[in-house]
Amino acid sequence: MVKQVVLFGAGKVYQKFMEVYDDEKVKIHAIVDNNNKLWGTVLNGIEVCNPDKIQEWDMDYLIITSSYTVEIKQQVIDLGFQEKNIIDFYPAFLNLSLQNSVMGEILKNGACWPMIAQKLTERDFYEIKELQEKNLFLNAKNYIATIRNKRIDTLSEVEFQVFSQFGEDGIIQWLIYNVEIAEKTFVEFGVDNYMEANTRFLLMNDNWKGMVIDGSSRNIERIKEWKYFWKYDLTAVAEFITKDNINKIIADAGFSGDIGLLSVDVDGNDYWILDAIDCVNPRILICEYNNIFGEEKRVTVPYDETFYRTEKHYSNLYWGASIGAFREWADRKGYYYVGSNSAGNNAFFVRKDCMDASKAPVNSNLFVESKYRESLGQDGRPTYLRGLERLKAVKEMELFNLSNNRVERIADLYHL
Repeated sequence: MVKQVVLFGAGKVYQKFMEVYDDEKVKIHAIVDNNNKLWGTVLNGIEVCNPDKIQEWDMDYLIITSSYTVEIKQQVIDLGFQEKNIIDFYPAFLNLSLQNSVMGEILKNGACWPMIAQKLTERDFYEIKELQEKNLFLNAKNYIATIRNKRIDTLSEVEFQVFSQFGEDGIIQWLIYNVEIAEKTFVEFGVDNYMEANTRFLLMNDNWKGMVIDGSSRNIERIKEWKYFWKYDLTAVAEFITKDNINKIIADAGFSGDIGLLSVDVDGNDYWILDAIDCVNPRILICEYNNIFGEEKRVTVPYDETFYRTEKHYSNLYWGASIGAFREWADRKGYYYVGSNSAGNNAFFVRKDCMDASKAPVNSNLFVESKYRESLGQDGRPTYLRGLERLKAVKEMELFNLSNNRVERIADLYHL
């Protein structure tokens, strides 16, 4: 009899599961993930959903396809799923990774459920996981020693990824060695559950003090449930950010004045919120920009306090501001623009009183068109649009033109 299952987790562990599971014995009803940016997308023909939907389904098993097994197990139990029907695939994932897919042959040729047999004890599992993370940190530290004093042409030369989405971890490390930092503190908002963020490596590797903000209470709960939350001076706050409340949120948490780094990423009102912040004065500023708006135009989505990216336009492409908008703001506020990452989604700025201009990357002004493809169709399925096709998908939407303080249609602004 084919078993009906839900998979929890849509990352690397999920990908390995899809390589080895037996589709004659298992029917995957849905995939769920705590990353709300994935909700509504489709992987291997299966929709990724909000975990809360688990309560609506009558499934034989829930398989955890993530390394955050303890947290997820408790989460689904809280949602009413029976513990006896929860299966942890992560130990099998480790075996597959460490033993060159020996277990894969078992899965392909035999019953599905023996694949989850605990080849590793829970203690073994955590020891291997911690060893992997320590090795990752050691490799990163060795690499940092080679780049921190390097004279570079572009920020892409120093990129590496530990917890960041792209190469931001390496860029930040290069910056903190080349920028005078008085207060080793950071504020980052739009962090989801903080598993993938700009400041997590900074927190753990450099022991900075920090504050993270996210609109989801569940995401903040997960951060506070993190096994090592006690080891670091991290303040985690659940608030939906607007330009009117951002200063109070930050100040109420005890952060004010000169700070080391501010990272802005809310996939919507980013420009307006940044422009409203006056309670902190960051030395390093990171702003996520919308690459499809190009290099030259100074534009942003009109301010809407309730802005939610996927609801504003089905394509998932209508959000945020152009790099030109952030560069003009930064220049007006006394910042150098030192470049963006090679993915073309995060711009980096340094306060002019904190770094000699001669240390800035030689070719910091290069614009890189983004290669990632996150567009969706009206049915919620990925469409993988490239280049100008992305802008054409939202041509009927409006942008606020900061050059003339007018709201204009994208089709008119870009002559589409």
